[in-house]
Amino acid sequence: MRGPARTAGGRSWLGMAGAALALVAVCGLPWIQSAPNPLALGSRFLVRASTVSSLGGWPAACLLAAPAAVALLVSARPLGPRGGWWLWAAGSAGLLAAWGTSEPLIAAGRAYGAVANVALWGSGVWLSLAGYGLLIYAGVLNIRRAGRVPATLWLLLWLPALLVIAHGAWLVFRPDPAGNWLWRVFQEEAQSGGIQHRLREHLWLAGVSAGLSIVIGVTIGIWGYYRERVAQAALYVSGVILTLPSLALFAMLMEPFAALANAYPALRSYGIGGLGAAPAITGLALYGLLPVIRNTHAGLHSVSAAQVDAARGMGMTPRQIMFMVLLPHALPIIMAGVRQTAVLLIGIATLAQLIGGGGLGYYILQGINRASIAHILLGAIPAVLVAIAVDLLLGWLARWLTPKGLRMSRGVSA
Repeated sequence: MRGPARTAGGRSWLGMAGAALALVAVCGLPWIQSAPNPLALGSRFLVRASTVSSLGGWPAACLLAAPAAVALLVSARPLGPRGGWWLWAAGSAGLLAAWGTSEPLIAAGRAYGAVANVALWGSGVWLSLAGYGLLIYAGVLNIRRAGRVPATLWLLLWLPALLVIAHGAWLVFRPDPAGNWLWRVFQEEAQSGGIQHRLREHLWLAGVSAGLSIVIGVTIGIWGYYRERVAQAALYVSGVILTLPSLALFAMLMEPFAALANAYPALRSYGIGGLGAAPAITGLALYGLLPVIRNTHAGLHSVSAAQVDAARGMGMTPRQIMFMVLLPHALPIIMAGVRQTAVLLIGIATLAQLIGGGGLGYYILQGINRASIAHILLGAIPAVLVAIAVDLLLGWLARWLTPKGLRMSRGVSA
């Protein structure tokens, strides 16, 4: 009982950071950016939430800032047994208020002439959502440290974030146009099937490359367990690869694949050439090797020699020792490397479009060429959501695959 009380009783620095970020975003940063037409967004003018609230008589400024102020006071003091719940409640209220009032504030600003025809959420909205999201996460961490959380309560803790995501999906797929220009761009791409196609391309790129990284990385990690020189060489080479700029690595792979396609023209029918998915997947797979190799090597060496000697004394073969003793004990550490690789490759895959690989990076490059923040966010937001979803899924999978005894002794959690 002393351990949970001690961990849940200190100050929440993560909560303080989230509350401060949300407070600065609400009170000091632009809430809406707008222009007469999409081409004029480069000369946009900015409006704060307090300005629109005062024009329309909205209490939105108080609704948006109050949870952050309360959470800042709570997290600055030592948290009691219910401190995590206070942080969660403040973060949930602020998240729902920031999300729910942003669209009505655009309509109110237009009614009073403060917002032009083409309107986008400004940096204040996005950073306030990030700050309140950090508050929710800080609250969940403190609640979990204070004791075991039932599955139904766990779902309730993440309900505000799920509601925001569900409402965002509804805004994208509803038939009538939204007031926010970003949602209009999302609607156009969703109705034409463009974003679904790019999302499938992105998942294909990241999924295949992550699978290759995992298979190759775990194999090298197991080999390196028996040959330390192999492990050190693999860690060094994969570390050097990870330090290379992604654009440089993709460019280096274009010429070999182009030469291969010229030597064997039949490969072009499989999409193998200097441009396209083949060099992109290869580059991404090389980028993802280091976390898997490093964690496999560390996980296998974390098993004590006494356990290995006991297994050998029971008559187990080296193969049985590896698959029945070493890998089950090393699995939580290996899965941590798999999670790092998956999230890393989902982000880097946005650059695959530079060599014709496709994916969500298509919208990001399109937005850069057009100076359109809406198209940049059209590629960035789905990539972030996919990365978060994959990280949570792999965390749950790591817990499910870990034997129950090891799960309890090591405290593996999703």
